[in-house]
Amino acid sequence: MSSPYSPYPQDGDQGGGYGQPPYQPYPGGSGWEPGTQQGYLQGGPVNFGQAVREAFRNIFTYNGRASRSAHWWFFLFYFIIGTAVRYLEETGSAGLAIGSIIGIVMILTWLSLAARRLHDANHSAFWLFLILFIFVGWIWLLVYYLQPGTPGPNRFG
Repeated sequence: MSSPYSPYPQDGDQGGGYGQPPYQPYPGGSGWEPGTQQGYLQGGPVNFGQAVREAFRNIFTYNGRASRSAHWWFFLFYFIIGTAVRYLEETGSAGLAIGSIIGIVMILTWLSLAARRLHDANHSAFWLFLILFIFVGWIWLLVYYLQPGTPGPNRFG
């Protein structure tokens, strides 16, 4: 019994499999082709050191994207520094002044990183205003932060 259907590609067949056309890379060479490395502001994955260094390097950059790894590694750093600052503030008034300065820098850094994280999940940074709604807003933002980034370009880069 002969059939025109063959379950596996034959030698020389350049199709994409299952009758699909072959893969065509994204036009314009934007760096989003599968297998290419993405930079920090394009939502590429980073390790702990890169996440902290690049977050401070881009403290006032509210455009671009931030991967989940960049966001959560910096959040871990934020937690560690916050614990150390609370201990420092208990030592006296000099600790309070230093802690306040460190706190302001950390919040500014986190705000820009949070905006870029929302961009990676294809949401506007205006969703950060949900922070003002203590319980429901925080859970809503947590869900957005846990979402995977959109593959390929989105409206934020």
